[in-house]
Amino acid sequence: MSTLDPIKTYKNLKKKGFVDSTIKSVDHKYIEFSYNGKYVLHTKLSHNKKDINDYLIKQMSTQCKLTKNEFMDLANCPLSEEEFVKILEMKGLLK
Repeated sequence: MSTLDPIKTYKNLKKKGFVDSTIKSVDHKYIEFSYNGKYVLHTKLSHNKKDINDYLIKQMSTQCKLTKNEFMDLANCPLSEEEFVKILEMKGLLK
């Protein structure tokens, strides 16, 4: 069973080009990814400090258009922003 630290995940995604979204929620923080000035996708993180569990990792990976393992690499830093963009391009999500 995999878990992620929510604070590290948030900071690492921000390093990969994600920005805080204008979408506001009392219980979630939304972050979004844009490419060449165009919105591509968003994901959400809980405001609580509990580890992100396996179920939520799968949800976030789906929101980010990645496999669970790819998302884990994105959140833990082995996957760079450039590699993330290449994956999105291969999936036809960037024009």
